Amino acid sequence: MNDRLTIGFFAGLTGGVLMNLINLASYYLGIAELRYLDWAAIVIYGTRPVNLAEAVFALVSQIVFVGMLGVVFAYLITVITSTNILLRGWLFGIVIWFSLYGITLLFHVKETIPVCLDTALTDFVGASVYGLILALTLGWLGERVRL
Repeated sequence: MNDRLTIGFFAGLTGGVLMNLINLASYYLGIAELRYLDWAAIVIYGTRPVNLAEAVFALVSQIVFVGMLGVVFAYLITVITSTNILLRGWLFGIVIWFSLYGITLLFHVKETIPVCLDTALTDFVGASVYGLILALTLGWLGERVRL
């Protein structure tokens, strides 16, 4: 694991897993109304998952997606420098969250709108955790292989 693509992907996966754990805990505690895997399922199937297989596939797809976002961040950080990488990672996570919310609203994606405040706050926290963990993991793995 000595290239930027691989490190970015694994950093994104790490952040994505933690982000999903927060989101799932919030959902099953009755705070949030939508899970990240629901958003992915709506994009893939056009509806929320109706069985365990669909839920698992949507969850895996969502985690792979955030892994790919980690690759984007890993290459982007070479252009904008890695100074204040935690701030840059947090901002990256928030920009992605806000953009995806905006896209679903703009295109009137059913079952994702309207979003209640509790779900939006949970997703904001999840996006923040994703960005911070992405940056921390990328920095840690990057130092180990001297990228």
